[in-house]
Amino acid sequence: MTAIPTDPARYGPPPVLLTTLSSAALLDGRGDLELAREARGAPAEWGGVFGELVRLTGPWRLSLVADGDSRTLPETLVEAPGGTDRWRTRHRFGRLEVAETVVATEEPPGAVRRLRCSLTDGPALTLTLRSRFVPFLLPVLVEGIRPTSYRAIARPGELRVRQRSYALSFRSSVPPSRLYVNGAAWDGTSREGPVEEVASDHEVVLTPEGPVEVTFLISGGLERSVPDPASSELAIGDPIEAADRAERARVAWEARTPTLRFPEAPELERAYALARSALRRLYSAPGDGLVGLVAGYPWYAAIWCRDLAWMLPAVLWLGDFDWAERSIDSVFRFQSRSELPLLGGEPGELPMQIAPGPLFLYGTSDTTLYYPELVLRLARHAGRASVPGPWRDALARIAGWGRARSDAETGLLRNGGEAETMEAAAGPVARIRYGIDAPDTTIWDSTDRRDHAIDVQVLWRGALRATAELLAGSPGPEEPAALTALAERVAASVTSRYAWPQEGYLYDSLRAGEPVAKLRPNALRAVSAGLLSPEAARSVVRRAARDDLTTPWGVRTLSSADPAFDPRAYHDGQVWPIATAWAADAALAAGERDLGFAYLTSIARQLAAEAPHANECFRGDREEPFDSCFVLGFSVAPFLTILFERLWGLAVDGREPCLAVRPAFPEALLRASIDGLRVGTGTARLRYDSGRLSVDWTGGAALRLETAGGSAWVGPGESVEVDVSTGAAAPPPHP
Repeated sequence: MTAIPTDPARYGPPPVLLTTLSSAALLDGRGDLELAREARGAPAEWGGVFGELVRLTGPWRLSLVADGDSRTLPETLVEAPGGTDRWRTRHRFGRLEVAETVVATEEPPGAVRRLRCSLTDGPALTLTLRSRFVPFLLPVLVEGIRPTSYRAIARPGELRVRQRSYALSFRSSVPPSRLYVNGAAWDGTSREGPVEEVASDHEVVLTPEGPVEVTFLISGGLERSVPDPASSELAIGDPIEAADRAERARVAWEARTPTLRFPEAPELERAYALARSALRRLYSAPGDGLVGLVAGYPWYAAIWCRDLAWMLPAVLWLGDFDWAERSIDSVFRFQSRSELPLLGGEPGELPMQIAPGPLFLYGTSDTTLYYPELVLRLARHAGRASVPGPWRDALARIAGWGRARSDAETGLLRNGGEAETMEAAAGPVARIRYGIDAPDTTIWDSTDRRDHAIDVQVLWRGALRATAELLAGSPGPEEPAALTALAERVAASVTSRYAWPQEGYLYDSLRAGEPVAKLRPNALRAVSAGLLSPEAARSVVRRAARDDLTTPWGVRTLSSADPAFDPRAYHDGQVWPIATAWAADAALAAGERDLGFAYLTSIARQLAAEAPHANECFRGDREEPFDSCFVLGFSVAPFLTILFERLWGLAVDGREPCLAVRPAFPEALLRASIDGLRVGTGTARLRYDSGRLSVDWTGGAALRLETAGGSAWVGPGESVEVDVSTGAAAPPPHP
């Protein structure tokens, strides 16, 4: 596997992402908040400041003006020491030296830039710092859209720009001497209309005797929560403390998560640390009581509930039960109770996207189906004996939503038509483009996979089984026994109707009752869910491993032998790390240990090459990021989950408490360990060495340990050692 291309002449400087729970700063590391990225095959500028999941600005640039000459910060770059929770650069411009620090701030949500300016020698110098930024002021629900009209006004100590209910505040430690809008001088009075750029000049006098510090802050989000001067002054006065707080929070969080060791596979060990760190950078609590994880940067800076569903299992394995619970609760708050055609909502459906405001949008085929299993996972990991009443009601509504979409004979759930419905509803009142081109909205939403996509059926069956377990003993319209029976009917339909004997695989979908002969990685989800016989599961896994679907850098979204294959097509040929993770998961579930480990190793090498980020997707004909977010949550989270659930073969139930361990290590992996694995209210420590497993337990009650060889009990503060060399593939972690 070759390294990910990083040639700055072709791909630009590597992106830099600074985040807090309420903000982000995107930059290319050369000094300014600018970041050119490819989007839909063309260059686009994604640098700037985000606050409360609102893109506050486009590029934010600073220039140095002295002795009649002007230079941008990137033009004067000498060194970029970088950083994790702050970004530092050094610049030189004649006798002038500048050290810049960029910090994302949580309170207020935004970004601070501090410049320490000094003269090396000679007479005093008047330096003008010119700040220029492009106002944006729109949540990134649909990528690339920018409003056309703004209101700008200068107040004492602040410049404010507003667009509908969104606003940003610009403050500085040195007051501006001149203001500009769209390149023309501006007196600061209220102005409304097109605003392409806001600029300001800030003058300081420098002498060789000592440096002068100048600090700029852009913050904001929803106008009603734009910060007061006091909190802004704190951020301007000590931005380094803001960075230190972010670093302390990150370090404390990592210290609470498990530590994984693989002495014979150091690349896997490092990839775990990189993926864990990338996931933490996506944590978001943007306001309005919302909690979750941002889908990715630059153009998915919102809480996308499908993406969140792929991330939360990893969050649970990392032991952050509280964040998972609050995230699920945030999604359930916006469950549709009635028909909402303009937003694509049906009764019982969960939103596709949520952001402060509140803003939300429905209209996917699969998002809703993930959440019953997530609730059950949370109950098992955290040891919750019961589900809150409002959650039980939400689960019952989900079951009702699915049954309304399912076929009476087969039980299969219908997907497709969501975007068309929204467009039809919007037609009489406005011309609205939702950014979804295809008439279908599965995880591959830019291609048509109607009417019964295989992965949607796997999710539907899992949702039914989980809901049946969670609602057991609860009064209500959804009878657990009926849900279980429907789940088995769906499982039978999958095994009987999707079999593709000629390929030894599964059809991608059924349309008008006929199978759709598209070879995609989505069929691997049926293997992971345990729906196929061992022989059929191995056949599907081995077929997916052939070079028309599997490349040296990952798994394509469509076989290269398909007439519709396009290596640049988002969901009809590109390579996605999540599809590679599906292949690893299925291979390990089917007992193909070496193959599964090879997939995991390829992901690990990719993470190392991209560190500290994880691209969304790559071309299908060469290892080159294309149309890709530079960090995407479901490019890292499934990898983390598979390490616990498949490679280690873990299943937990903190309600008992119980820990099942059935390692699927290849022969070359002789040793492995986990420290700090949370099971309910207790913590386990696992050591594997050449077929022997030792488990230490710190819980308040005895832990039941399940292995392929039988059961054992570990008392509080005790340890046990068992032989797991006869272990088999781990059972599916799904309900």
